[in-house]
Amino acid sequence: MAGPEEDEKRVVRAQKDKKFDELKSLIKQNRDAKSNKDLNKLLTGFDTLAKAYDKSKTIFQRQNVTNPRFYIRFLVEIEDYVNKLWEDKEAKAALSKNNTKALSPLRQKLKKYIKDHGLTDLVSDYRANPDEDGYETPDDENDEDDFEEVPEASPGRQAERAADSESESDSDDDDSFNWSSEPDTNSSDDEENVTKMEQLRRYFLKKEFREESKDDKKDKRKRVIKVKEVVEEDDDDWTPVSREKSVVHFDPNEEVTHDVMIKKLNEVMSARGKRTTDRNQHVANLQKLLEVAEEKQLGLGISVKISFCIISALFELNAKISDYMEYETFMNTLRTVNTLLDLLITTDRVKLSVTYAEEDENLKDENEEYRIQGSILIAVQRLDGELAKILQNADCHSNDYIEKLKAEKDMCQLIEKAENYVELRNHLGIFDKHEVCKVYMMRIEHTYYKYQDQNVGEVAKTMDYLCNKIYTLDDEKRLRQRAMLCHVYFLAVHDKWHRARDLLLMSHMQAIVDHSDVDTQILYNRTICQLGLCAFRHGFIREAHQGLSEIQNTQRAKELLAQAVGTRPHEKTAEQEKIDRSRQVPYHMHINVELMECVYLICSMLLEIPHMASCEFEMRRRMLSRSFHYQLKQSEKASLTGPPENTREHVVAASKAMLNGDWKKCKDYIVNEKMNQKVWNLFHNADQVKDMVVRRIQEESLRTYLLTYSTVYSTVSLKKLASLFDLSKKDVHSIISKMIIQEELSATLDEPTDCLIMHRVEPSRLQMLALNLSDKLQTLAENNEQILEPRTGRGGYQGPGSWFPGRNERQGDKQKGSGGFQGERRGGPGGPDGKRGNWGSQGGQQRRHPQKPRAF
Repeated sequence: MAGPEEDEKRVVRAQKDKKFDELKSLIKQNRDAKSNKDLNKLLTGFDTLAKAYDKSKTIFQRQNVTNPRFYIRFLVEIEDYVNKLWEDKEAKAALSKNNTKALSPLRQKLKKYIKDHGLTDLVSDYRANPDEDGYETPDDENDEDDFEEVPEASPGRQAERAADSESESDSDDDDSFNWSSEPDTNSSDDEENVTKMEQLRRYFLKKEFREESKDDKKDKRKRVIKVKEVVEEDDDDWTPVSREKSVVHFDPNEEVTHDVMIKKLNEVMSARGKRTTDRNQHVANLQKLLEVAEEKQLGLGISVKISFCIISALFELNAKISDYMEYETFMNTLRTVNTLLDLLITTDRVKLSVTYAEEDENLKDENEEYRIQGSILIAVQRLDGELAKILQNADCHSNDYIEKLKAEKDMCQLIEKAENYVELRNHLGIFDKHEVCKVYMMRIEHTYYKYQDQNVGEVAKTMDYLCNKIYTLDDEKRLRQRAMLCHVYFLAVHDKWHRARDLLLMSHMQAIVDHSDVDTQILYNRTICQLGLCAFRHGFIREAHQGLSEIQNTQRAKELLAQAVGTRPHEKTAEQEKIDRSRQVPYHMHINVELMECVYLICSMLLEIPHMASCEFEMRRRMLSRSFHYQLKQSEKASLTGPPENTREHVVAASKAMLNGDWKKCKDYIVNEKMNQKVWNLFHNADQVKDMVVRRIQEESLRTYLLTYSTVYSTVSLKKLASLFDLSKKDVHSIISKMIIQEELSATLDEPTDCLIMHRVEPSRLQMLALNLSDKLQTLAENNEQILEPRTGRGGYQGPGSWFPGRNERQGDKQKGSGGFQGERRGGPGGPDGKRGNWGSQGGQQRRHPQKPRAF
């Protein structure tokens, strides 16, 4: 039985003829679209035709074929048709909406295509000597001759071939498998004698069914392969295709001029982005062009243009944008950008800007300034993003991360160089305002988180200068917000507490951060945490507690700081998790979460333990820190309490000692060798911070002791208290006086005896119920106000006491610079009544009334 490959006669045709057929079929489709006035289809067909012609160029050059005249004739026809339609306003108005949209792009593409491919002279020659109607070019005639030489197989011929194949398969002669490409003369003579009816009869004759054996299939495969080999040998025009990578080369007989180089550059860049293009080879071709351009001394314009194309090609070595660049490729790109930036700084005859169109570029005229489309600032910005992705995907606990982190120094130098370039050329108007802001922002982002031991004043001046530049230039407010947060972070790291707090309050970021993008919210969270640590170093315990409770009460500190991906992957899709990973902060920028938690628990201990002692007789206790109470309850539930091991257990043990009034034991739990290694040595002023913490432990232990045992003692000697808590008599007198003034302690000071006389005022059952009722009524009133205020529009700034709860009660904190700074609670109740705190109180929804003057 004859196979499908034996039904038709094999025709050997040159590649030139095949490409001509392909181009002619596409031209016919475009002419049909033109006759139907379908400009949208004509635009798509023209793009397809142009791509097919570009692919055919190599074959035409290999076989010394010039540009076919029928292709030039088609370009002239389309150009005349489009120009005529463009000038005819009535016909243009009668077009449909889709055709009207397609007319302008078609006109521009056609004009640009003729100019870029060097077809202007050929089109002009054709317009000077056009072909007459019905005239066929020599290319058309040769193509028709090719069709006449190889006629298609008729049904009778196919039937005779089938019969011949059956007879060949039955014969045992091995020579029957040796096919040749020459036609069989005997069979052609027999065909002439066979009538048409006999041909039809043979064609439709039922053939005898015979199963093919495996040997027959193998023989057919051998014959097919053999025929292919013969065809390749017979065709002189065919050339073997090697798998070696193509290299850009110029004709040795042709002089390399500006036009030749630009044409070759456009030819290389036309392969950009295609699937079949080898990206590494594409970069090598551009580098070869740059070498030739520098060797022939074609000028700065050509060199800068090719260098910028090389930078773009290096960025495109990764098929996906989400993939990070290889470190070696990154360093190569960094060197290329650095070299190009040095060239742009040294000369002012080259203008590189995104505002230029391709038609406005000047690459070869030395009498004018070179104008090139592109932006070196965007390349620097993208390179900075690639470095962040490299560090995100590196193992942060390996030496590889340290090696890759060394590239940040080179990156910072490159950004500073880009900033100098902007300041040198900004008066020329070649930069976009957003690009300039991005350069300043990149330098801020590489500076704000670093603590400077030396030259702090110069770095602070530089930071102020960069931030003021963005405050002045930015119109979109996003970069302004990020610059403000980075500025606050920088001031907090360098212990400029009051200035950082005031800057954050004036920015009102706490009110608008929820409407910002995710990256800005992450930066806000980092800034709030760093501001809380700064407040702790200065001894402002309440402000530090407020700042750190923003993150610590959520139980997702690492996720909110972008230092880890959430541990609940089932709540996110794969795409969302991928986006979250791309937002992670590099490891060298992390904030120590264990340190932050320890500081938060110490602040909670210093605030919560005296509060618990003062609320001993209350039926409903109000908690300042839920997480701190949770740790205490977990410790009480433990059946066996051993020595503390981690920082959390140290703080819990110290809290129990403070509640009993044993400040020395409390101090030993907080300040020891283990805590020094994990917490205190991480501060740059560790000795000052430890002295401050010990001092606050002494004061709060004294207050807790007096509140706890006020019902036991009738009089207490001030000297005894001073010796018991290792404080001076003056400090003890000051602390007791504040407690009496704020009505925290019912007692009087007897100066002659130098004693504290306690007033045993134990509330009765009725008084406790009355206090409980007043608390519930106050809570109910607050809830009603929160419901009514959004409707009535009341709210806003409620005075200095509304920045944080308890400011009006504790006047002593004012002497220490106490003034809360706002921020917005992200999750979990953090206040003593379980409500949201006052960092960023908006209206009356988060306003809190002052509580009874009891503990604070």
